Amino acid sequence: MKKLYFLLLALITLNAFSQGTINFDDSTKWTQGSLAFGSYSNHSYTDGVFTATCVDVIRNGIAAQDGFAGGFGTFSLRLQNDATTEVNIAIASGGVGNFSFKARRWDGTPAVDFNVEYSTNGGANWTVSSVINSTITTDSDWKTIVGTINSANTNVLIKIKANTAGERLMIDDFSWTSPSTDPSIIISSPSNGTVFNPNTSNVNVALSIFNFNVANGTGNGHIHYTINGGSAVMKYDTTPIAVPTTPGAYTVYVELVDNAHVPIVPAKNATVTFQVAALNVVTDLAALRADVLANGVGKYYQVSSTPVITYARTTRNQKYIQDATAGILIDDLSGTISTPMIAGDAISGLKGQASLFSGVLQLLPLENASVASSGNTITPQVVTAANIAASIETYESELVQINNASFTTADGTIVFATNTNYNLNDGSDITFRAMFSEANYIGGIVPSGAANRVVLVAEFNGTAQIVSRSLADTTLSVNQNSISGLNVYPNPVKDGNLYITSNSSNAKTVAVYDILGKQVLESKTSNNTLNVSNLKSGAYIVRITEDGKTDTRKLIIE
Repeated sequence: MKKLYFLLLALITLNAFSQGTINFDDSTKWTQGSLAFGSYSNHSYTDGVFTATCVDVIRNGIAAQDGFAGGFGTFSLRLQNDATTEVNIAIASGGVGNFSFKARRWDGTPAVDFNVEYSTNGGANWTVSSVINSTITTDSDWKTIVGTINSANTNVLIKIKANTAGERLMIDDFSWTSPSTDPSIIISSPSNGTVFNPNTSNVNVALSIFNFNVANGTGNGHIHYTINGGSAVMKYDTTPIAVPTTPGAYTVYVELVDNAHVPIVPAKNATVTFQVAALNVVTDLAALRADVLANGVGKYYQVSSTPVITYARTTRNQKYIQDATAGILIDDLSGTISTPMIAGDAISGLKGQASLFSGVLQLLPLENASVASSGNTITPQVVTAANIAASIETYESELVQINNASFTTADGTIVFATNTNYNLNDGSDITFRAMFSEANYIGGIVPSGAANRVVLVAEFNGTAQIVSRSLADTTLSVNQNSISGLNVYPNPVKDGNLYITSNSSNAKTVAVYDILGKQVLESKTSNNTLNVSNLKSGAYIVRITEDGKTDTRKLIIE
């Protein structure tokens, strides 16, 4: 009797160890790496037979990021955006049948590229279970990643590792089942509920089958599958099911049947649902922003207007654009828009997915776009810091002008440093963030005194921020009104002649810069006249130097 009791207890214990769920929420089961849990380090989590050893991982909280929860419960894992980050999982149990976990990209950039692999022989050999990339992470919501090992080996290893230095990945709620000798079929991809972009014309439904020989009359049987409840299709191999798609919802059902086309007993089947999104055609950027505010991010849009680029960066191929109604930031890390574009170009055929990054609405391009026209100018709307703070969404990503604004901490020695905040005040405070490392004022002294500042509007999780594109935007490095009696007219210039006078009759050196800070003209005035007829229509900054004193003026040429 004692022997039977011991055997029963052993079987119960083995079964308990052979399956489990880990939510990463117990702080006592975490071991901190060389840095704090809020920093990327080699942290680990151990719970019974389960151990996750991490490389370049943060113990992440559950606060929302990019519009979706940062985890379930208390903690999740966040893998770094570098090529060496990974999570190594060891399950010392009676083997592993199936496993699953939740995963999501960190923000609105879809450039995720991670392998999920497993080993049943202590890491000597690894098998790729699935790949987590932009096909899976079609938005920033959580996806369920599944895999089948079906090995009774005592120690099973699973790892999630970066293939490249792409986007960050978050992981939570890992679970596994015990191995079985029974037939099984699972759909390993796509994840249930995946939303594919509107250009998707085919979705491969990948299958994993164990303990069942799929063949045409010579094995245990074969597979029947249906698409959206249609007629059953017979399948005699385990290759992915190619589903031709157009925008709409899809349900794929698969089951194992014997050689007589009869479902095996007990029944073994699986179902996955996914969707191919439709393009939402909007008349302009204001309509796009309004739809996102009403319905959330993640939808795909086609913009009918031809917005103008106000600033084009090489960083992430970003472009700030605006039309007559609103502005938006294009974030294009993968370089989808391959057509060369610069400030002043109007974009035609713009399509993309709406996303959020730290509260900023972004458009992730779906395909290449074209230049509708070039040399366009955007005249900044004059606003106040209070206007922006009261209605960030109205002005976000627009080029605007704040008049008579001063940097309150300027002391003649403080310089602009990348990704540093400076307080700007026009009667109300607003944060000037030097987020453009390429700007030609980085490293220059923060100017004293009031001036008119041309800026792009941004935000950080609901707090307004502004940034200038270049020195010419706001003449950040010089004081205003230093030349006595300076008068620059007419403005705008229509006949090609600009007149520059002052209280002094001494010669004046004049330099003209375009809106990106590039010098386009330098000359000494002749009879107080400067010929600007060779300059294109648009906005410029004129810098005048007289007797060692320098002053600037904004100039419009029509």
